[in-house]
Amino acid sequence: MAAPEGPASGPHGELDAGEAVRRAVVELAAIAQTGLHYNRDVFDRARYAQVADVAEALRALVTPGPMEELAPLVDPDGGHATPKVDVRGVVFDDRDRVLLVRERSDGLWTPPGGWCDPLEPPTRSALREISEEAGVEARALRLAALLDRDTRGHEPRMPVTVYKLFFVCEVLDRGTGTRDAKEILDVGWFAMDQLPPLSLARVSREELEICHRSWLDPSLPTVVD
Repeated sequence: MAAPEGPASGPHGELDAGEAVRRAVVELAAIAQTGLHYNRDVFDRARYAQVADVAEALRALVTPGPMEELAPLVDPDGGHATPKVDVRGVVFDDRDRVLLVRERSDGLWTPPGGWCDPLEPPTRSALREISEEAGVEARALRLAALLDRDTRGHEPRMPVTVYKLFFVCEVLDRGTGTRDAKEILDVGWFAMDQLPPLSLARVSREELEICHRSWLDPSLPTVVD
């Protein structure tokens, strides 16, 4: 596998105060969730519950938006705390163009994708997102990259750890455009040297370039963080 690529945690390897608090929140919430899952002692559970309360109080200080919107991200199923998984289907055509969708939430462009669903393999999640968001049917060829969202410097920072899976795909049927008008404003095919403004919360130019290199050369290893 290829060596990690991407920015360090800070310009000099140090975290600013806000990022340090955010990371502490993620760690405290994970400790509390895992402790409550495994521990049956009433006193220990009370202590872990206290840790969870402290994490939520701190989270409110470093996370924009209503706290109730975070519940599906922070603790969807309980149990041992693990990272969330975001999957992106990066589709190229025979003219070497990449398929992007324009998100209604920010008006910017990204490969189709979203959170992986339980009981659904990641490749199937990627292909479903391509079909639903872009109206395109595709076939997954290979995993181009498995990246850590924080390591890659995506903003805004999330209240949880997120792994990003990028699958390189080829077109089977171009379809008739987006099927998800509630979330997607537009669909387009773009040359890599003519990319539109990207939704940097979801994808970076560097990540698209990793996928493009994998599309051009199938022998390249998966890039991992």
